Amino acid sequence: MKKILRVFFDLYIRDNKLLFSIFVRIYYYSGYFFYLFNIFLKKPYLGSYLFSDQESGRERQKIILNKIVKKINKKKIKILELGVYCGQTTINITNVIKEKKFEYTCVDIWKGFKISDKNNNFQYKQIIYDLSSGRVYKLFLHNIKCIKNNFTGGGRIIIKKTSCQSFFKNNKKKFDLIIIDASHKFRNVYEDIKSVKKILNNLGFIIGDDYELEAKNFTFQELKKIKNTDLILSKKFNKTFHPGITLAIKYLFKNLKNNKGLFCVRKVGNRYYDYFKS
Repeated sequence: MKKILRVFFDLYIRDNKLLFSIFVRIYYYSGYFFYLFNIFLKKPYLGSYLFSDQESGRERQKIILNKIVKKINKKKIKILELGVYCGQTTINITNVIKEKKFEYTCVDIWKGFKISDKNNNFQYKQIIYDLSSGRVYKLFLHNIKCIKNNFTGGGRIIIKKTSCQSFFKNNKKKFDLIIIDASHKFRNVYEDIKSVKKILNNLGFIIGDDYELEAKNFTFQELKKIKNTDLILSKKFNKTFHPGITLAIKYLFKNLKNNKGLFCVRKVGNRYYDYFKS
């Protein structure tokens, strides 16, 4: 059902400003009582309220959980997630490895951010407000507290409320899986990918979000003109995408295959292979 609604939204609502505004408001507030109910019962909440279910209708978590996480065959798995929001990916991944020994590091500033005039809509404004007010961070802490008892193999979660730049400056650990879903600005994405390549263990994976259109579809000049725009509609492909992420991929990997808006590379020796292309 969620998948059908997502397709309907992308085809008929996303680019209609009036319908988009009405639909998103209804969607957002419809989850409020479910949110309160789960908080009261001390259960994790991921839904429409606070836009905490950002994977709704995408069916992408199976790609991460089943095909990638299970390929990490180690006695102790070390995972780094950049850009955590309410903890949806954290919950899903730790559920898969809950019987194993793991160390899961969550890095996020949990603060508001600036948006361009083109993205000045209810969804972005509300996300910024919920981040700035501390509501998102509060839900994240609630969700993590609720799932900790499920870690039967000796897993633990480390929370770093800091910028990616500060984290990299002080970090001395290496990781087996690194998930990037932080800033969408070109310079930040570029630096994040460069930094995580240095701290990835051999045979480890880097997974990035919001890579909707492949780098090979654009020239450097085309992407440079819009690299500081968070989200933009490509008239060429009639699809919205994050140009800063696409440009960073073009610089660092030339091109990577898109799989439902994700990119993934695996380190083998000193080389990085496009996991979705293999």
